[in-house]
Amino acid sequence: MNDTKPKATIYDISDDMAALESLLWESGGDISTPEAAAAVAAWEAELEANLHGKLDAYGRLIAEIEARSAARLAESKRLAALAKVDQTAADNLRERLRFVFEQRGLKKVDTTTFRFALAANGGKPAVDIHGDVADLPAWAVKRETLVYPDRDAIRARLEAGEALDFARLMERTNRISIK
Repeated sequence: MNDTKPKATIYDISDDMAALESLLWESGGDISTPEAAAAVAAWEAELEANLHGKLDAYGRLIAEIEARSAARLAESKRLAALAKVDQTAADNLRERLRFVFEQRGLKKVDTTTFRFALAANGGKPAVDIHGDVADLPAWAVKRETLVYPDRDAIRARLEAGEALDFARLMERTNRISIK
């Protein structure tokens, strides 16, 4: 009989990492909740006993969450593409139905499930503009100006030693690299 415990994930996350992951899931990823903070603090306290083992488990948990995030993002893109195909098909069928109603002079048709009606669009009439915007008269062109800080110019002046009352260079922060 095989007494080996089935793996929790493809990365074989340890029980304490699985519990931490569960707490993170329940808190929406926030490690500042009391339960998650206590679990992380307990994990950190145990580091002295098994630093490399704990770091491996922590790294596997991070890799598992990142892999799941990437898979979910890919799935959301796949579903969005399918939704776009469905919407295009529905729009094309609706347009074809409009053509049939116009050709047959139909205004309303009731079926056992739906009520169809050829209705006029409301709102302002559409405008068809011919040619390039550069060829339009000045009164027919709306210009918008984007205003935002030029971070490269500000950084260059600060790095050159200029004191600016509206900006300062920040200290570089640290991050964890997991390979």
